[in-house]
Amino acid sequence: MDVVDALPFPKAVVVVADDDRATCDHIADLLRARGLEVVRAHGGQKAVDAVRARPVDLVILDVGMPGLGGVAACRVVKTITDDRFVPVMLLTTHDELSGSAQVLRTGADDYIAKPIDDAELVARVQNMLRVKRTHDDVQVARSKLRYPSLREFQALPDHRYFHDSLERGFEDAQRNLEPMACCIIAIDDFRRLAEERGPDSANELLNRISERLQRTVRETDIVAQFRTADFGLLMRNTSPARALTLTDRIVAEVAFKPFDVAGANTSLQISIGVGLYPSANVRSHSELLDAASIAVTRARVAGPNRVCVVQQQGYIFRPTLPGAA
Repeated sequence: MDVVDALPFPKAVVVVADDDRATCDHIADLLRARGLEVVRAHGGQKAVDAVRARPVDLVILDVGMPGLGGVAACRVVKTITDDRFVPVMLLTTHDELSGSAQVLRTGADDYIAKPIDDAELVARVQNMLRVKRTHDDVQVARSKLRYPSLREFQALPDHRYFHDSLERGFEDAQRNLEPMACCIIAIDDFRRLAEERGPDSANELLNRISERLQRTVRETDIVAQFRTADFGLLMRNTSPARALTLTDRIVAEVAFKPFDVAGANTSLQISIGVGLYPSANVRSHSELLDAASIAVTRARVAGPNRVCVVQQQGYIFRPTLPGAA
């Protein structure tokens, strides 16, 4: 494989899956040198799990992986991301898939033949990220046309601030041997509420939720808007027991107390995912966020108003308050 000069890339998250660790590591190093955040996955199922755990911008899959191969993993990725565009690139030999038509019939968006040429891989990745960015820009423009007043909530810090705080907080926790918790608080069915009530009521509801969260958390906690209807909560130097006590309080304050929006009572259902440090397989701030992302997905599946905590031996669901399914 040839070494090519580093080229600037916009910050993006790429999942790279190959059962050959040397190839996986080489691609990861190549893309990280260009400013990309890379999630390595040694197998198709690991790649699918990574896509479920967090927003990603591109998935690179080796076709010939044992177990869940690249083609099958591609189809799963496309199924679980049907509400957004996540491009998939296949790594293939001529014996596995012959020709672009056969590759595209698998649902993939592009492919590159092995042995991999570094310059070609960089160019194709750059092109896929450009297509992804263009698609996302179009979707944002359509949303603004449909809901011109539904804007990003500004009273809380945004996701960039949250990510930066999480990275700094994790470094401090590692250095000082302190526990911490990262939470994602998801407002379930917010899209339906926005459709029914309109963008002005949706904005007011986000305001009210944010105000209530700020009153509920402690002064030392960091709460921010993670996505439009998801909030991030970072609790530094906080034991698991104290973190769970606070999440139970959030469920009580946000889910079990209606909001007065435009003269009408609005009751919400929420899901909370909690990632804990120290914990098995949490060695970085991004892995802590992955744990919280997986947990909030599990909480949604378990039922309304659940808190799911990722533990070494599995998952723990809370609370046992009235109204929790």
